[in-house]
Amino acid sequence: MGDPGVEAELWVGEVAQGGAWQVGPGCDSVTGMDTALHDRRFLDADEFLRTDQCEFGPAWRYELVRGAIVAHAAPSPEHGVILGNLAREIGNRLRDHPECRVEIGSGAVAQYEQRDTARIPDAMIRCGKHPRVLFEVVSPFELRHKRQRDQRRSDLQAIEGVEEIFEIYQDEMLAHAYRRQGGSWTFEWVAGPDAVVELRSVGFTVSLAALYERVLPEGA
Repeated sequence: MGDPGVEAELWVGEVAQGGAWQVGPGCDSVTGMDTALHDRRFLDADEFLRTDQCEFGPAWRYELVRGAIVAHAAPSPEHGVILGNLAREIGNRLRDHPECRVEIGSGAVAQYEQRDTARIPDAMIRCGKHPRVLFEVVSPFELRHKRQRDQRRSDLQAIEGVEEIFEIYQDEMLAHAYRRQGGSWTFEWVAGPDAVVELRSVGFTVSLAALYERVLPEGA
């Protein structure tokens, strides 16, 4: 996810107090203002995903969390490189899986009764109608905020059809794997240039070193 080190929780139409942003007619029209607009609307997840994100403000990305619009700052270059490597490696392997495709930045709805949460994982493998595998690139900031990260993972686990979630660490050659097993989730981790990430639900593996190509020094 984009580094939430500059994350702000905003309601639709509202601008944070104290030198925040006011969105003009276009998505890129931003001016510093010390006011807050109060046109608040409660969205459900389906309405949120249908809405052009420019309507929420000028941030890089938005999510709906418990009925609140959460803004995320743009990710680091390293995050972007890992995500690009991931899309390349998975895309190549999915050529033999016509029912599945890799998606970057697609929204997914947690299956809560309130339907008030829509998360946007960094990447996913969608097979048929539902996501099957989710991927998150974990920033150093997120590592310092375990409670927030655990809540995010819980939301991702509540998405219909998801069988595996992989958290790929931005600054270390390390991946955590969470897999659905009946009514619970198992956990394992892999690390180092010789490790592979096993995507059991789609039947192939990805070299961990390939995901960090041009990110970390050789042998890191």
